[in-house]
Amino acid sequence: MENQSGAPPRHPLVHPDETLDRLSRTLRIIQKKQGQRAASDDVFLAWRAAQAVPDACRALDLGSGKGTVAMLLLQRLPRCRAVGVEALEMSYDLACRNAVLNALENRYAPRLGDLRDPSVLAGEPPFDLITGAPPFKPLGSGTLPRNAQRAAGRFELRGGVNEYVHTAARHLSPSGKLVILMDGLEESRERTERALETEGFFLHSILAVKPRPARASVYWIVEAGRSEADTVEKRLNMRGESGDAWSPDYEAIRREMDLPS
Repeated sequence: MENQSGAPPRHPLVHPDETLDRLSRTLRIIQKKQGQRAASDDVFLAWRAAQAVPDACRALDLGSGKGTVAMLLLQRLPRCRAVGVEALEMSYDLACRNAVLNALENRYAPRLGDLRDPSVLAGEPPFDLITGAPPFKPLGSGTLPRNAQRAAGRFELRGGVNEYVHTAARHLSPSGKLVILMDGLEESRERTERALETEGFFLHSILAVKPRPARASVYWIVEAGRSEADTVEKRLNMRGESGDAWSPDYEAIRREMDLPS
């Protein structure tokens, strides 16, 4: 059925400044046309988190945004329920609508609040799994984007990796895992490792994600916990040397996460 302009009718949950997109073969996502859009970092973080604790029953997604990582994670972990903490009201509203859109209201609970505020998660039992992709640019280190979502995703307006790890330390179960994604700068890796050490975490693994074998890393994904362990370092290339096709490793991840072709 079309409206009088000849265009298909708009979904009742989608606003005029938004798009309705395919997140996976079974998940859809509402996102701002000019805002922070779902990207490969969301996929990698959810994939690595699901690997870290495949039997997780309770997950906490810090800086949950519009719900991208939480929804991808819940798709992989059917027994899991997730709480998402998000300080930007615009993104929180999107997360709530995305939960309804995908019939995840009983499994994904977005919560509006600053993760630095202990009252936001007061009374919550410990979580088996905590995820986060902290903003990585200190204030003053670049030009702040005018778009509120993009600014919050890149600049430490409400803290960065230190605050994410500090919050995780208060809410992770003794045997739980923390999975953090940062940008690929060496400085970001060092800052993450210092934050983990400060809060009493041990670095269990670190994955360098590269666009091609000879290129610099675009993401670091770290897995940490309370138990001491040798750190396993790995790298993953999204494409082969020529860049004209996904690598076998990334193709396998896309299948595992049920991404559309």
